[in-house]
Amino acid sequence: MKRISGNADDIKDKKDRVKKDGYNRGQHCIYCLTYHMIFVTHYRKPVINEEMSSAMKEFSNHMAEQFRGKILSAETDRDHIHLLVSLPPNTNVSVFVRSIKTQLSREMRKRFPEQIKQYIYGDDTSFWSRSYFIATTGSVSLETLKQYIESQRSEEHQAKRGSKFQKKNLLE
Repeated sequence: MKRISGNADDIKDKKDRVKKDGYNRGQHCIYCLTYHMIFVTHYRKPVINEEMSSAMKEFSNHMAEQFRGKILSAETDRDHIHLLVSLPPNTNVSVFVRSIKTQLSREMRKRFPEQIKQYIYGDDTSFWSRSYFIATTGSVSLETLKQYIESQRSEEHQAKRGSKFQKKNLLE
């Protein structure tokens, strides 16, 4: 029996690799799933300062890695954070959102208690608004995708497909 050597990081790296084309490769899939997320502070209070902003971006990246994802871009304003996140296909996005909001809130309360107390009163008052914004992103427009899908039944596409099968049959 052959023994597999290497630590968990080596195995993780082999499971999820990003190639030059920007697509991620898992064990059984190739994917590019990115999401634009916005979380707003409770009552849109202007809690986030520069120091907190840096900590949020850093901690968000740490949280994404826990889900085998990656923060592609992050930016804050005084009352919200924007995240561009790449996640694997087996990630439940709503679980990710709930986790990152909860953990960001805990971490910021731990690191910046005085800053937060100036704007959000009481330990039981949530840091983030209950709502959030999320949208999927893509490298092409919806219209381009629609046209591509609709072209799959075109005579031109069928002819290309047929010539591939003919070449394959001749080689066999």
